[in-house]
Formats: sequence, structure tokens, C-alpha cells
Amino acid sequence: MKNIVYVSTAVKLLDDDQLLNILVSSRKNNTEHNVTGVLLYSEGTFIQALEGDDHDVDFIFSNIEKDLRHKNMITLINEQISHKSFTDWSMGFSTPRAEKLKDVLGYLQSVDSLNANKGTGAAVMTIKTFIESNNLIVTY
Repeated sequence: MKNIVYVSTAVKLLDDDQLLNILVSSRKNNTEHNVTGVLLYSEGTFIQALEGDDHDVDFIFSNIEKDLRHKNMITLINEQISHKSFTDWSMGFSTPRAEKLKDVLGYLQSVDSLNANKGTGAAVMTIKTFIESNNLIVTY
């Protein structure tokens, strides 16, 4: 089992509806491949952690690399793991209208969600750092 964490830049700033579309399609694709993780967006920057069986994570990551909605992908972490830290696919971003997303399956509702599995690995710490450094409010 492995995880990959990357950052990238949106080609253009995304609105809530565009982010919701990304969340819904990502949730569907990752569920089909038993890949979990977290995707965060703030002011044009994405950070995503993916985890699961090597082949499945590599397949999802390969598709993400081809997505034309972002550029400048930098892989921060690509490592073997013994257990998953993100049991539910989640997405969080800073928006004044986050209430639109609170009922969407997999929407990250608080930083406490990241702590639920007592995750202390590099991927969890990287995601927490992104939340803190971007002053994201991931509660509603």
C-alpha cells in the first residue's frame, strides 16, 4: 500500500460549483478504485493525498496528472505505508458558501476529521500544515 501527496496550481480560480463538480467526480473515481485521501483547495492551490493499493493509487494519480484544470504539479510524498490515515475521501476549501457542501459525502467538515484515525504520518502532517498555513476554515 502507498500514498502520494502532491501540490498543484489551478489554471484559473475555481468557484464553488466547479469545486463541487471536482469533489463529486473525485469521490466516484476513488471509490471505484478503493483509494482514499483528502483534497484541499485554497486560492488557486490544490494539495491532495491519495492512499491505497499501489496500482490503484498510480492509476488515479496518472489520471490527475492529465487533468487540464491544474498545472505545476509537484509530488511531495510518494511512499509505502502500512495503514491508511484518511479512511474517507474528503475535500475542503475556503469559501463563504461552504454550507452548499456540508451534506456531500466525503466533505471534510473539520480538522478533527483528520485526527479521527490518529494519523501522524507524513501525509497527515503535510495536510495539516497546508490547512494552517492557508488559514483554511474547514468547519461549517
